[in-house]
Amino acid sequence: MLKAAIDIGTNSTRLLIMDTERMNRVVKKVSITRLGEGVDRGFLQPQPMARTLAAVKEYAEDAERYGVIPRAFATSAVRDAENRGEFCGMVKEGAGIDIEVIDGDKEAELDFIGASALFPKDESKLVLDIGGGSTEFIKGMQNISDKFSLNMGSVRFTERFISAGNLAGLCEEVEDMLKPHIKDIISAKRIVGIGGTITSLASVDIGLEEYDESMVQGYFLPATHINAMRRRFCSASPDEMKEIKGLQRGREDIILAGTAILEESLDMLKADGICVSDWDNLEGYLL
Repeated sequence: MLKAAIDIGTNSTRLLIMDTERMNRVVKKVSITRLGEGVDRGFLQPQPMARTLAAVKEYAEDAERYGVIPRAFATSAVRDAENRGEFCGMVKEGAGIDIEVIDGDKEAELDFIGASALFPKDESKLVLDIGGGSTEFIKGMQNISDKFSLNMGSVRFTERFISAGNLAGLCEEVEDMLKPHIKDIISAKRIVGIGGTITSLASVDIGLEEYDESMVQGYFLPATHINAMRRRFCSASPDEMKEIKGLQRGREDIILAGTAILEESLDMLKADGICVSDWDNLEGYLL
């Protein structure tokens, strides 16, 4: 049976059409829409809303060609916005799609379901999802034992710290936010990373000319390589960032913040790296 979902995130809008009985992805598309521009100001801005609406309309039409009506959900940027009702109404009127605005706990559950689908069920896992506006941490085996969502993400922290040249402040904020939770999540046997920051870092580390999910899925990304990429991003000019093989276009200005969040998190977890999953909350939403 084919099912379709649209994920309206802080940095991107994504479509997944999936045969859930066969666990087979039929279509997956990503558009960098930056709905969360100015996320710390508390309001969604007109141009990002218009870009996102255009992507949702396109994806709804794609799904209809496969004979399915997509469900849509929104995460950090929309749930934190004071004008989220305006945006949801805009999408309903313009694309005929109702948006389910999910909270951080629900997002964490979807992350775990999607990320765990292709890894052994009988081992303890910590799933780490660095999004544009928030980062989710979910620990469990067959079921979730601990989960939480922190308001630190690649778009949010680019605007708050990287734009001000304050990488040290970013790292201190990650430490302050994560420290109260570390004792609950540090003992997982495997750390699994999902989301655009982590899959992009895997793609850069592999050196992919074009993104290849079969190469990224299950790839082990060493902490030493993450550190080297973070240092490379720090010293690269905007033009040099555009030339980095494997880096998704549209992420050049936010990848440093996401990389620093990941590096600091793994350091606090005393981990030597992270296993990458191309399956995430989109798959979790449909499974």
